[in-house]
Amino acid sequence: MPAATNGHLVPHPYPEVSGSGFLPDGSAKNSFDYIIVGAGCAGSALASRLSTQHPDRSVLLVEAGPNPSYHPLVPQPLVAPMLRGSELDWKYESIPQVHLAKRPIYEAAGKALGGGSVINYGLWTRGDVQDYEQWAKASGSDRWSYDGLLPYFKRSENHYDPKANEKHFGSGGPIPLVSTESTGRNYPLRGLLVSAWEAAGVPRIGDPNNGSPLGIGDAVECRQNLQRVNLSDVYPLDSVQVVTETLVDKVLIEEVNGNKRASGVQLADGKVLLASREVILSAGAIHTPKILMLSGIGPSGELSRHGIPQIVDSPSVGRNLFNHMNVKQYWKLRHPEIGASVGHPEWTNPAFKGANPLDYIVLHTVQGDGLKAALAGEDPNVTDDHHLLNGERCHVETFVQYAAISKGDPQINPDGSHIQTVCLNMLPTSRGTVTLKSWKPKDLPVVDSNYFATDFDKHVVREGLRKVQQVFLDTPAGKEMVIEETHPSNAKPISSSSTNEELDARIQEGAQSTSHPAGTAAMGRVLDADLKVRGVEGLRVCDASAFPTPLAGHPMAPLFAMAEQLTEIIG
Repeated sequence: MPAATNGHLVPHPYPEVSGSGFLPDGSAKNSFDYIIVGAGCAGSALASRLSTQHPDRSVLLVEAGPNPSYHPLVPQPLVAPMLRGSELDWKYESIPQVHLAKRPIYEAAGKALGGGSVINYGLWTRGDVQDYEQWAKASGSDRWSYDGLLPYFKRSENHYDPKANEKHFGSGGPIPLVSTESTGRNYPLRGLLVSAWEAAGVPRIGDPNNGSPLGIGDAVECRQNLQRVNLSDVYPLDSVQVVTETLVDKVLIEEVNGNKRASGVQLADGKVLLASREVILSAGAIHTPKILMLSGIGPSGELSRHGIPQIVDSPSVGRNLFNHMNVKQYWKLRHPEIGASVGHPEWTNPAFKGANPLDYIVLHTVQGDGLKAALAGEDPNVTDDHHLLNGERCHVETFVQYAAISKGDPQINPDGSHIQTVCLNMLPTSRGTVTLKSWKPKDLPVVDSNYFATDFDKHVVREGLRKVQQVFLDTPAGKEMVIEETHPSNAKPISSSSTNEELDARIQEGAQSTSHPAGTAAMGRVLDADLKVRGVEGLRVCDASAFPTPLAGHPMAPLFAMAEQLTEIIG
């Protein structure tokens, strides 16, 4: 058990950080203006911007994982699945999920300089204007509305179209963006896929990152010279002190004039680093709440269970966890000889290299009385003007990958004979938790994503799968693309007319995480609108744990926008 003080109030003199190469200049310096914990998308961008904006201030970036520049697979976007489970991944796993056949669900998270950008697919989707209306409402500030974030989206982007509308897109930012169309990737099934979706009632749209992504939009990716973007190249860290392979135990908090203030961090090996201005946690939606709780900031019951003295009672730390659950299906191609999927000898177009093998991101809504009835199961007083019942909300995302591999059941080899669909629940109402396994900093936290727990989520995922079956099995273009689904041997084929019970059985046995956890230190709950931790001065959070509600988009783009905006808030 920890000592009674748990090391939160640190006596002088402070121990010095030492050791060969602990800092890039070999010094034993242990005091900085800013300490940023976690070098993922938000942390790296924030460190770069702060050091550039304030060259007279020192910035230390502390990362638990390694510098991945040595790893030969990192630059290659097609090998993202191979990096999950590697030394560049935290390799979290949820507890057995009650609503998913009591299966534990793997939760990948980047553990490296660059964070999730090192192991993800690099998809760039801002989300829907309506999503950010909920952010503004939850945070109490319009700066987190879509219009409030738009300047910071633009500041981070270098759009692929030099003639793009300057009102919506950025052209001089550090993140290079490409689209399927801009890279000339004329995949063999491109036209048929659009026809199938349109026949199922989903329209083709222009750039999906203009705040209105509902429909069939070109996939937009973060790519540079056909390779994964190295964050430290585009957000330079030359003037930042960077420490890798260094695990932070907790934030140190002192009493200053009767107020609690973050004074620095304690590392897992006991060394102490001081921050004269601020400590900023950017360790991700699973690790940031763990650090807060180890620091004495969290729910009283959870802290007392592990003998951690409470500094701030913050009941929502580790609560409100949400994620994008997905269900994959594998489809046997009708004409594999045209080279429509990775692994076929005719898959030879040079433009297909250095990018995800997909055309479009498709977002569609779920409508009808069933949606309201499902929501009423959670809130009997729900009215027609509830934001999730808006007929233009992006409830479901689906994309088709012209590649398929499964080492489980069914066994799918990457021989070009199959493609796969991925159906995501984008605006879940299920909420989970991140709690502590122990007070020891090296123990991973306990993750309970609580997937598929609400009637609303069940209805949305069922309807999402029904739409996929309609696209491939009920439309002329879909039938021209595929013969049938190759499904698990213990599962029944599903169709657009499958019963709820049949769909639930498939979901419970096959659902996975898309590894987009968020919400565990949310604005309006744990943080204020300036991303300050309530009850502690000099401590902020800048990562997906700050997201108050789900986004119908992938987290990379909003994370960069959040970091860009926080740089300006800090001033």
